[in-house]
Amino acid sequence: MLPLKMEEICLAVKGAWAARATSCTPYAGSACCADSNASAVISAVTTDTRKPCPGGLFVALRGERFDAHDFLAQAADALCVGAMIERRAAISADVLARFPAGVIAVDDTLLALGALAKAYRQRLAGKIISITGSNGKTTVKRMVHHILSRRIQGIASPKSFNNNIGVPLTLLSAGGDDAYVICETGTNAPGEIATLGEIAHPDIAVITSVSQTHLEKLIDIEHVASEKASLLGSLKPGGIGIVLADNVVLTEAVKAYPVPLRRFGWDASAEYRLEGYEPTEGGGRFQMAGRWYTLAVPGRHMASNAMAAVAVAAEFGFAATDAAEALADYRSEDMRLQVIQAGAVRIINDAYNANPASMAAGADAMASFPASRRVLVAGDMLELGPRSQQFHEQVGRAIAQAGVDFVIGVGKLGRQIARGSAGAGVRSCEIADIEQAVRDVPGLLHAGDVVLIKGSRGSAMERLIEPIQRAFGDGQAKR
Repeated sequence: MLPLKMEEICLAVKGAWAARATSCTPYAGSACCADSNASAVISAVTTDTRKPCPGGLFVALRGERFDAHDFLAQAADALCVGAMIERRAAISADVLARFPAGVIAVDDTLLALGALAKAYRQRLAGKIISITGSNGKTTVKRMVHHILSRRIQGIASPKSFNNNIGVPLTLLSAGGDDAYVICETGTNAPGEIATLGEIAHPDIAVITSVSQTHLEKLIDIEHVASEKASLLGSLKPGGIGIVLADNVVLTEAVKAYPVPLRRFGWDASAEYRLEGYEPTEGGGRFQMAGRWYTLAVPGRHMASNAMAAVAVAAEFGFAATDAAEALADYRSEDMRLQVIQAGAVRIINDAYNANPASMAAGADAMASFPASRRVLVAGDMLELGPRSQQFHEQVGRAIAQAGVDFVIGVGKLGRQIARGSAGAGVRSCEIADIEQAVRDVPGLLHAGDVVLIKGSRGSAMERLIEPIQRAFGDGQAKR
């Protein structure tokens, strides 16, 4: 992080001093002004007291189940020198005095965190890349970082830092030598993408996909497309959008934003066009401009993700061939098509999240693995709104066309996937909940099976990994 004076922070968030190292007016209504304390320098911003943050500013956030104002003493113990609190918080003078750089009071610390990141973004010389999409945004983020980091310095948001906390913290972690900053940008309600885009003000906006997800608040796929496309409205002058070409609804939605676009995908309109895809054992290969490229991760949707990353890399001067070749050693991260060998059974752990499109894509990815049987253990797909049961049954019917041999549906909604598959002629089994699945699923598997485990985060489908490993880890066939 570039160093920031406390005075600069206070002005950026329109705050008031709650405490200073020198005597001053109490924070109840005093305005910021320059003095020796205001010149104190902050070298990091954090919302987490569990890790040391020397020279840091601790931002005390409130949530439905926590209030970080209760942990200000721990923040001081973690070597934070300054803090940001809400005006309504009743904090003792002894605690305030533990922050030598002072304490700033604001109306809402979450909004203030965004305001600080927005101001800080203006100081960054590197390009900001914002990535959104119903599926693939984390993968494309990691692919872009995998390519660019081979030649230039930059950062990418950790894990899925894609909300109104994660995006500001990502920007505030960038340094002056970073040539790029990759922000993953998520949403589950209208207006969230535009708000995050206004903070990041990206040079490059990527939309990886649009599908039925978060429909409880976004209603339908047209509203999803509109929400994702709104990222284009926050582009910096001269910025560019990189957009999936294959989705008609998205193609219509982006027309509202007269910005330069590069398209990727199978459609003939794509500048970065996927001309062919073939599965290989545990991976795949795709064709672009008449040349074939290898991926070590399975699924044709991974080829689409790779093309999005190639398009971003081109904006940094990377030749398409160099970028695509760099992706040959890209590997999936935990719970995203993560391959785990459990004796005679191969597990594909894709339990990080799920919606209808990603469930179908995961089933398709199993085709790259030789197997005596291809088994899908499907949990609930959450936040799909009033048509949720219908979507689950439709997914069951769709994956029946992907060569799946056996479907195990887990949970109230996951069982609807099994019923849809059964109706399409695929052997299926229904299990009431994850607790029963932990007990029963290992006994339903055979040596030589490839098992895809997938469901929304709230389904906790990853709990099945350990029982399967215990049952098959010795390499003996489980009958």
